[in-house]
Amino acid sequence: MIEDRAEESIDYADAVHQLAMMVPPGAVLSYKDVAELLGSGGARQAGKAMGSAPAGTPWWRIIRSNGSMAPALESEARIHWEEENLAAPGRNVSMKTKRWNPTESQWEKIDGLRRALGNSEMWEADDQL
Repeated sequence: MIEDRAEESIDYADAVHQLAMMVPPGAVLSYKDVAELLGSGGARQAGKAMGSAPAGTPWWRIIRSNGSMAPALESEARIHWEEENLAAPGRNVSMKTKRWNPTESQWEKIDGLRRALGNSEMWEADDQL
């Protein structure tokens, strides 16, 4: 659980997985968003970390910044997208309307993940996803 581990050091992949678990049904983040929220890595590192996500992680909610999914995962992702009303059949997810906006308590958990990675907390001005 994030609250229990917030002050412990964690590896990047674990932080990415924990963040992915916070994204609710019907919302998405891009790989770049994930890296920015955690304060380290980049889109490629976040994508690589998602490749090792444990069972039960909503991997289809972490997508490319253009609203698409890697071709190898697209058909399975689309099933989830349709269930969660993220994208119409044959369409990409609209990052403008479906990007996750964390609540205040979720921001506190995100800051806990940032600290556990050795990064500083986000400033209000940083909240420009």
